[in-house]
Amino acid sequence: MKVVFISGMLPVGHYSQSITSGLANNPGIELIVYADKDPKNLEIQGCGEIKLVWSKSLSYVYEILRQVLADKPDLIHLQHELNMYGGLITAMFFPLLLLMLKIMGFKTVVTVHAAVYKKQIDHELIRIFHQNPKYVKPFMVSLAFHYIYKSISLLSGRQIVHTELTRKIISTDYGVDAKRVKVIPIAIPQKRLRNLPKEHYFFYFGYMARRKGLGYLLDGFQKYLTANPHSDFRLILAGGIIKGQEEAFDEIKNQIEGTAMKGKVEMKGFINMEQQDDLYEKAYAVCNPAILSMGSSGPLFHAASYGKCVIATKIGHFIEDLDHLKTGYLIENDKWHDAFKYIAENPEVVKQIEQATLKKAKERSPENTARIYLEWYREAIGK
Repeated sequence: MKVVFISGMLPVGHYSQSITSGLANNPGIELIVYADKDPKNLEIQGCGEIKLVWSKSLSYVYEILRQVLADKPDLIHLQHELNMYGGLITAMFFPLLLLMLKIMGFKTVVTVHAAVYKKQIDHELIRIFHQNPKYVKPFMVSLAFHYIYKSISLLSGRQIVHTELTRKIISTDYGVDAKRVKVIPIAIPQKRLRNLPKEHYFFYFGYMARRKGLGYLLDGFQKYLTANPHSDFRLILAGGIIKGQEEAFDEIKNQIEGTAMKGKVEMKGFINMEQQDDLYEKAYAVCNPAILSMGSSGPLFHAASYGKCVIATKIGHFIEDLDHLKTGYLIENDKWHDAFKYIAENPEVVKQIEQATLKKAKERSPENTARIYLEWYREAIGK
């Protein structure tokens, strides 16, 4: 079966790199990946034949249609994220792409990565995504989401989501036919671990963005240090800055200055793969704070590939993705200090969580997940 997989593929550790590595190794699939035109995509190995096809602009619709006419795949698997093809405006044209593919006779599957209940769409959510509530109103965002999700349901053959919660949201709030949506949990990359000795630091890796809840994380760490002044634990933050949210990065730096955290919190910024490996493997535990949970967290399963104990905010999809005190530790955002204290003082629990996490990672390897995808692909094309 010739499959075209359409997605962004960067940065390193991107979910699509993980699942395409599994699909590329499946003998039943001839895989072609349509990536955006970033030349760095061509450096990716073991993920099928990668072609630089589309731009992050409205022209992505035409560019993809032109290429599929040349490749003539049996199935097209598109990834849908609000910002993948550029932003909210380009996302509004995603249904047009699906309509044209349907008219041209192509079979499609769409993975919907994120969704929120309509009741969660308020001015605060709009601010989190750095939009001005004066011009962008909640009802406008709600209508846009309804149009996008309902159109995906009507125009694609099948849909994939990563959690039961996402399926529930899009079916109850946006009119999607739940029978055509399959829940396939995120594939977890497989790492060759070097058994490096752990050091006493908590590690955060991800965007320095407001919706990530870093303010709560830092507030909790400050309280922990204040109550435990002799603790040798540190907090290391690493990751990039979302364009338009540079102020969020400055807010984080200002929160650290002049507090007990100064000298105990290290900000790494962007790090390469070798640095990621070292920081993850040596970390005592990994932190995943959040204010808003729109879908399964990529960084969560990136951490799982290293077999790490993850502390995450008890919210949304994290509740489904982690089993408290078995495959992770869930905490309310105003109680991060309690999480730091408990995890720091209970290394035996950390070890148990690590062992359970490694087991889950093996069960949900890219190869195992790809076999589930192939079954859904066959159903989508009627074979």
